[in-house]
Amino acid sequence: MPRQPLVKELSASIHDKPGEYLVIYDFELGGQGKIPTRFYLNLKRLNVKTLQKSVVMCSSLKTAVTVANLVKHYGGKVQVYEIKRAIFI
Repeated sequence: MPRQPLVKELSASIHDKPGEYLVIYDFELGGQGKIPTRFYLNLKRLNVKTLQKSVVMCSSLKTAVTVANLVKHYGGKVQVYEIKRAIFI
């Protein structure tokens, strides 16, 4: 049996809640010098909108927590915010 994509494994036990969420993450690069390419390949499998290099908008809690778990999996720091009301669109 082939292995499931990492994002499926990370999202398997998360309950969904619709809404808008911001995920802000950071990687301390140190001597390594770059973020793993697999992080971006896995991020592309999710339905997210990239606002800046390390800021993404998600349309559900499940996706936001999955992105957060993905960042942690690759050694980054992350915070998730729920958007209650947009001031400017």
